Amino acid sequence: MTNSAPLVVPTFGRKMIIGTNPISMTAPTRRNRPFFLDMATSVVPRGKLEVYDRLGKEMPEGWAVDAKGQTATDATEVLRNMVARLGGGILPLGGEGELYGGYKGYGIALMVDILCGVLSGGAYADLVDTKGPGGEGQPAQVAHFFMALNIENFVEMEVFQEKMDDLIDRLKESAKAEGQDRIFIHGEKEYELYEKHKETGIPLEENVYETLKAIARERTVAFEL
Repeated sequence: MTNSAPLVVPTFGRKMIIGTNPISMTAPTRRNRPFFLDMATSVVPRGKLEVYDRLGKEMPEGWAVDAKGQTATDATEVLRNMVARLGGGILPLGGEGELYGGYKGYGIALMVDILCGVLSGGAYADLVDTKGPGGEGQPAQVAHFFMALNIENFVEMEVFQEKMDDLIDRLKESAKAEGQDRIFIHGEKEYELYEKHKETGIPLEENVYETLKAIARERTVAFEL
């Protein structure tokens, strides 16, 4: 786990005070690909907003709020407010309010802050900041929490791996929703995309390509893709 600079508003709030506070967990298997969860505790990471901003697309409702704490779909405006700290920000996992469990994502983000920042004596909430009181740059004081479990203190490794494979098989072989032909396990799409891009290369949106060219030109370095 790691906490991060404030980008997320708490449930019923309109000021960024907690980070996207990602969680990662992996477990070994024998036959299937390993289970690999890597997720933000916000609805989306900041990078998703930046993608919509670059593409000039409207964001789905439930991703972010504006300076008044109301639903926002304009990625450019939300990012501008976030950078200038005018209010608004990304919503916790579950979205706005309590109807779809936004308070649960908010609670998980706080758990990350407690284990990473409070427990370690590091920074937490809006104390994780790259700007000092006068706007000067400073180390963000991001904090982390790592935990490694010795599986064989609980069960033999072979037994654990067999049960992991069985768990994954049961999920993937379970009944599919109408119109769907596959159930994915966390990390599976990324593994497959990695294999595909090793063969075909990594596609770039035109705006991203032009931005990279501009950066290379500004830094007077060769641009070769």
